Amino acid sequence: MASKDFDIYTDGACSGNPGPGGWAAVIMEGDQAREISGHEEITTNQRMELKAAVEALRQVPPGSKVRLYSDSAYLVNCFNQGWIDRWQKNGWLTGKGQPVENQDLWNELLELNNANTVDWIKVKGHSADRLNQRCDQLARKAIAACQSSTETGKAAPGAEGSGESPGPNAGQVRTGARKDNCKLDKSCPGVRRIGLLTGGGDCPGLNAVIRAVVKGATYNYNIEVVGFNSGFRGLVENNASLIDDFAVSGILNRGGTILGTSNRDNPFDFRPGGSSDYRETNNDRSGDAVENLKRWGIECLVVIGGDGSLLLAHRFSLLGVPIIGIPKTIDNDLPATDVTFGFDSAVTTATDAIDKIHTTAESHHRVMVVEVMGRHAGWIALQAGMAGGGDIILIPEIPFEYQYIVDKIMERNHRGKKFSIIVVAEGAYPAGGDPMYQAKGDVKRLGGISALIAREIENRTDMESRATVLGHLQRGGSPTSYDRVLATRFGIKAVDLFREEKYNEMVCLRGYNIESVPLEKAVAGTKRVDPASDQVRAALAVGTSFGAPI
Repeated sequence: MASKDFDIYTDGACSGNPGPGGWAAVIMEGDQAREISGHEEITTNQRMELKAAVEALRQVPPGSKVRLYSDSAYLVNCFNQGWIDRWQKNGWLTGKGQPVENQDLWNELLELNNANTVDWIKVKGHSADRLNQRCDQLARKAIAACQSSTETGKAAPGAEGSGESPGPNAGQVRTGARKDNCKLDKSCPGVRRIGLLTGGGDCPGLNAVIRAVVKGATYNYNIEVVGFNSGFRGLVENNASLIDDFAVSGILNRGGTILGTSNRDNPFDFRPGGSSDYRETNNDRSGDAVENLKRWGIECLVVIGGDGSLLLAHRFSLLGVPIIGIPKTIDNDLPATDVTFGFDSAVTTATDAIDKIHTTAESHHRVMVVEVMGRHAGWIALQAGMAGGGDIILIPEIPFEYQYIVDKIMERNHRGKKFSIIVVAEGAYPAGGDPMYQAKGDVKRLGGISALIAREIENRTDMESRATVLGHLQRGGSPTSYDRVLATRFGIKAVDLFREEKYNEMVCLRGYNIESVPLEKAVAGTKRVDPASDQVRAALAVGTSFGAPI
């Protein structure tokens, strides 16, 4: 090899710890790429990460300059943070006094590191970089080959189908020119692919769904999952990558979405540069989105979103794209499911805030107005208001009158209760009026109703009043246990629908069962609070006012 400058991408994988393991590396010398891979019958993820790095560094001549990219923080930190030096000084014992595992590979890796100039670089697990993806694919094939040989008792075919049997220390090598479009290469024959994106506003439980889809697909059926970043924008711009169980490890309890999301991007009316306004562009990029699905070899697109995202998903289904929808919204306003994930977490956050507001309201003898989310449906306000002991609950379904609010406050005052808690949905409005919006340039957003109510109360009574807007606090934070379980069940159901080829459906909760409904029914209408419902009657029965005669 004339050149001594290399870029190496490595990856290791395991179908359980311990279990069959695979390792792989792509070695770049200029524009020339060599791929190596192999497997071991019984191993761990960590050992396969080390094995990939060892076998890759064996391929370069001593004295080379190497940039080694790995998604294993453990491997990279051992060199960049001096862990391996401390282990040597401690007789190959960890800081806890335990023997370091895989000492044979660590010793060899240390020798190879010292024989070359190696920059150890951490990359995000299975990122958009096509070489990281390629390593992941090769490692998985090696695992599959190992499992196949174990089941049949025959020698496993080579990772690239060469008919050779890659042993634990050597894999097939393939040489070829580097291609810029390799990240669009389809998977090996027989492997199916699902596309996945999160659209609309974020909410707790999105990561739990992503985790369930990925684990349910890869663990049980060897189905690959391609995640599109930043919602439908990633679908249009082909910003995507393969995601596997390593990428979703540890995200069950995290809020937000590792894929990112957007509630501005409409492929049928696309805004270049991520413009945040709502003006029409007449820029239809839906054809690009469909083409990207084909280039990735995706058979079905799973869309996790609320009414807006699922409506876009339905439009893609009319273009012939197989779709599976998963309902997500903290507003709980989708009519085809009893509950959406994210709702319980938002109610829990709002209830906790109301509990805290109680103490300051009681201490200062104030009226405290707590504004929660809820554009056209008052589910959060209703349930958080009931759970938090709200004295007055104002929701969009029941237009309020200020006199009824004042009457309730004064009635409590006469009974010696010198404070009151009002919980109001952002979309609530007075009888004969309209919802209140805050303008920011050409964009108008719901909000400000709590401040208006607080001012009116002070003008109509002698009581001091304060407004608190919870806003995006309700979207953030760790999901509740209920939402984690519901999100997991939704994700697994989506994979089941894919395997059954039951497309253009949305998963839903009906009673205690996870079912599905046609997507066109799922996006028809809005589920709103029924003023005659038992929940409203229960709130009335304990003395809660809705600011109107019911």
